[in-house]
Amino acid sequence: MSKNMWKSNPQWFEHWFDQPEYHVLYGHRSQEEADGFVKKVMEESILGCGVQRILDVGCGAGRHAIAMSAHGHDVIGLDLSNNNITTARSSQVSAAGKIEFMVGDMRRVEDYFPRDSMDAVTMLFTSFGYFETDKEHIETLKSVRRIIKENGTFILDFFNLDRVVEHLILEERITKEGVDFHIRRRIANGWIEKSIEFVDRKGKTQNHMERVRAFTPSQLGDMVKQAGFHSQARFGNYDLQPLGKSSRRCIIVAQ
Repeated sequence: MSKNMWKSNPQWFEHWFDQPEYHVLYGHRSQEEADGFVKKVMEESILGCGVQRILDVGCGAGRHAIAMSAHGHDVIGLDLSNNNITTARSSQVSAAGKIEFMVGDMRRVEDYFPRDSMDAVTMLFTSFGYFETDKEHIETLKSVRRIIKENGTFILDFFNLDRVVEHLILEERITKEGVDFHIRRRIANGWIEKSIEFVDRKGKTQNHMERVRAFTPSQLGDMVKQAGFHSQARFGNYDLQPLGKSSRRCIIVAQ
């Protein structure tokens, strides 16, 4: 067992998301899942009517941005990872709306976009919760609020902490594309932590630790409110069913 297994790096995401093994480990995330969720959002008119200008913050490989564009919306995908943005651009397909991808830090959205310039902003698939302090999280949400037009929509998709605690797998080994991953998980000091150890293709042992704040739905709702959003609806899965203790997700829709 590596003595550095739980070594903390506050900016872990800046390095790990650009590693090729990250994309090997999480390559199972399907476009079909994203398409289904976005279709449900559109069916429920959560983003309103007509063509919307949407910013997908922490867009990853662009799954949801591509799906929203296919419904005719003008979409920008923003992600800190160069590799994610490269993958998103290569995955881009012809769609009814406009779509573009750019590298950027969600904490600086106001540096990239004017106030009141977006009809909607999304943060999907737990792309939130990585920062060290509550203040950083709230300030990020405040910046997001300022670039959204009045009566615009914000969608925050996070894990449901109750379910994570109940079903946490403490240790497992996974082999993908010839890479053996040894994964350990724990809940410590208000964080959900995952240690990922593997031997890379050069024969070097690597260890990366992912850390996401263990926010409850109530805490997430309070931060969204502090950021200046008012009305909120909460859902527990990508079919937009009500949030409950056993729900897989905590999806907040706010204005």
